[in-house]
Amino acid sequence: MDSFTKKILKAVIIYVILIVIFFVLFQTVFMLSFIPSSSMENTIMTGDVVFSTAYDVKEEDIERFDILVFVPPDEPDITYIKRVVGLPGETIEVKEGKVYADGVELDDSFIKAAMNQTGDGTYVVPEHCYFFIGDNRNNSKDSRFWDNPYVPADDIQAKAKCILFPFADICSLSYN
Repeated sequence: MDSFTKKILKAVIIYVILIVIFFVLFQTVFMLSFIPSSSMENTIMTGDVVFSTAYDVKEEDIERFDILVFVPPDEPDITYIKRVVGLPGETIEVKEGKVYADGVELDDSFIKAAMNQTGDGTYVVPEHCYFFIGDNRNNSKDSRFWDNPYVPADDIQAKAKCILFPFADICSLSYN
């Protein structure tokens, strides 16, 4: 082989290796999600692309108000992205437009609009499970409306970190 062919072959091999590494990372460590619905507005808008990490979704890593990507119990063929409001062992009460965890009213400063009373009820979150509600609480198919309202820890795939697209809306999704 001449030197030009060797350089081309070397470049192709390097690019193939980089693509394989990139693919493996986005199958096991990172996740990109296109948001098809308004259930998390105004935090995450319809059409946004969200970057998430899959290495920090063990039970000890999950905190209230984290935005997580998960498989909902009633629809195992799709993934959802919602905010966790109920932790294992807690009693979550949704009443009169407010959400309470073990009797303490939760922050709702991030919701799109005051919540109507659809989905009111009391939910006792089993161990190793979580209770999710979308930020657009009046337009979110979430734990309040599923036949099985609790998401097992094993069905949580990733923790949302930031909005990547559109570029004008790049921001962190950490709750502080």
